[in-house]
Amino acid sequence: MIFRNQTQVASFNLSWSAVMKILLAVILLYVIFVIKDIIIWFIFALVISVLFNYVIDLLEKKRIPRLLSTSVLYLGFLALLGFFIYLTAPLLLDELQDFIKNFPQYIKKIAPVLGQFGINIDLRSFASANGFMNTVEMGLTKASGSVANGLFALFGGMVSTVMVFALAFFMSWEGMFVERIVKAFSSAKHTDYLLSLWRRARKKISAWFITRGIGAVFVGLATYLVLAIFNVKYAFILALIAGLADLVPFVGPIVFTIAIFAVMALVSFWQAVMGLLFIIVIQQLENHILLPFLFKKFAGLSPVLVLVALAIGGKLWGLAGAILAMPLAGVIYEIIKDYLARLRREENIEMAEEAEDNS
Repeated sequence: MIFRNQTQVASFNLSWSAVMKILLAVILLYVIFVIKDIIIWFIFALVISVLFNYVIDLLEKKRIPRLLSTSVLYLGFLALLGFFIYLTAPLLLDELQDFIKNFPQYIKKIAPVLGQFGINIDLRSFASANGFMNTVEMGLTKASGSVANGLFALFGGMVSTVMVFALAFFMSWEGMFVERIVKAFSSAKHTDYLLSLWRRARKKISAWFITRGIGAVFVGLATYLVLAIFNVKYAFILALIAGLADLVPFVGPIVFTIAIFAVMALVSFWQAVMGLLFIIVIQQLENHILLPFLFKKFAGLSPVLVLVALAIGGKLWGLAGAILAMPLAGVIYEIIKDYLARLRREENIEMAEEAEDNS
């Protein structure tokens, strides 16, 4: 009888423990939801600091003070970004205005061709530039809510921009920010493994952004050169789209190739064919010469993993989620690799023990 009561008490205590754990988990999720904007700022700052730390660490090895190299690098990056925007904004605006002005004529030109494939376009919606702009605005509002949310998370205002870069600056200046957090909040048993995991994930993140960034710049510049040689309208916008699309493995190059061919075909079909051939040559140079060289220098993430991470992150949180999915993909990649390596070691130990028993 006494044994039965003890069993009931133990069962009762276990139930209360489970309830408390569930309650704490709900509270934690609620807190995360409330401060999600701050968490996004922090992760953005962490990603930026990881990218800058690669160069800052190299400069520190050259005996350049870390505060000096961090200050020069961040200020130089912001200055170059502002200068680039200052130079390219007028060209971008001119091409956009010309495209908006002439788009109704482009639609009228391709409408009969699209009609043969069962795609009917209401030309009255594009009777004027104003009508076109209204149609585009309605389409963006209806179909691109996630993109708008992502852009708001990225450029939500001066406060968010200053906070992100300020956090990134101090993380880069401190250098060992994540390492100190891991040592402070992890047990001694897991500290070494977590630090090793972070170093490898950081290397993967840096490698992906460096390789894809250099590849995107190459594709953008080469595309602009080709389009300028053929005197194609909207060369800058198309080259900018080509560079940004190249950040997305597999899908991006296909999308911008189709877009460039379609725009060039509005002027001349044979010009579009020639332009298409040059774009394919650019992609082959990137895939078979540039990227293999870069991946020898930097061990990057698997393109399939990157594509899955971008798709999931973009679906959940828009453009911001797609960018923030990259650090998570790097960590997941290292965890899975460690898990598979441990399984292989256990299998090898079991096989060795079986061999000893058989002998």
